Amino acid sequence: MQSKSWKVLALVGVATLLLGALGACGSATPEAEHALEQALAELEAVSLDRGEKLRVVATTNILGDVVKNVGGDRIDLTVLMGIGVDPHSYVATPADTAAIHDAHVVLASGGGLEADLEEVFQNAGGEATHIQASQGLEWRPLPGGQTQDAEHAEGAEAAAEHDHNRGDLDPHVWFSVPNVIHWVQTIENTLSALDPANSQVYEENARAYTGELEELDAWILEQIVQIPEANRKLVTSHPAFGYFADRYGLEQVGAVYPVSPSSEPSAQDIAVLEDAIREVGVPAVFAESTVNTRLAQQVAQDTGVKLVPLHTGSLGEPGSGAESYIQLIRYDVAAIVESLR
Repeated sequence: MQSKSWKVLALVGVATLLLGALGACGSATPEAEHALEQALAELEAVSLDRGEKLRVVATTNILGDVVKNVGGDRIDLTVLMGIGVDPHSYVATPADTAAIHDAHVVLASGGGLEADLEEVFQNAGGEATHIQASQGLEWRPLPGGQTQDAEHAEGAEAAAEHDHNRGDLDPHVWFSVPNVIHWVQTIENTLSALDPANSQVYEENARAYTGELEELDAWILEQIVQIPEANRKLVTSHPAFGYFADRYGLEQVGAVYPVSPSSEPSAQDIAVLEDAIREVGVPAVFAESTVNTRLAQQVAQDTGVKLVPLHTGSLGEPGSGAESYIQLIRYDVAAIVESLR
């Protein structure tokens, strides 16, 4: 059952974006069209008792917020990662394993973000369908990685399998709003296929939330214009803003942790970063809420620039102004614009 579920997730992810097309990267191919038909045919409706809701597990709380906006009160949602938890270092609890076992569907972001959960997914048992919401996006490479070109893979399914858990992919896709619109499409298609009785509700919720996301995307573009072109450079705790930079016209010039917060940078890495900050004239270092700020503080102090907090891998605590995905993006954009303009 598990192997079939992972095959389905790959097909759904590749085809949904390529055919749904709201500005996220990618283009439709005959293989993707066939993959979509096959995926929808293989996703069978779940048999629910009267009053029973579709049991959905989402890995990160950012993805969970998007799922909640699509599923609303028609689903029973469990989010594995609590507020402030770094997805790169998350460790599942026995309760998480039980939730995965009991779920009808498990939604992950993908791109290797939840790589440490793969064994948990495989060993949890149960009959949940597993879906990667980001599957089918055009992935950016992490520093030192290589770009995956799905068009040169042998068919859509082969491309999806090649994407799955690639260690050289940048998984932080949610910092480009069109990518989250892709999430919405994938989530809506998945919930509707598994719970067709509520498909109209899921479709209406997805349409309304997509409208909010389109407004958010336009607002970001308007805000970035306020930053002088020479200042549109980002130094962050780790390279989480590549998709943001590509979409909104900035440059990610460096990171305190060059690859991942779990990989300690060398003294030479820090020295090279500090030299780049001085040479380029970066006015701020952006520290991330789920990453230890010690080294970011050191870099900011050594170079005499501001240290500005952002939210990246997790929503914020109540009262933080970043309690939802849309609020998180607005918070970060406002902080970036204020610091760089």
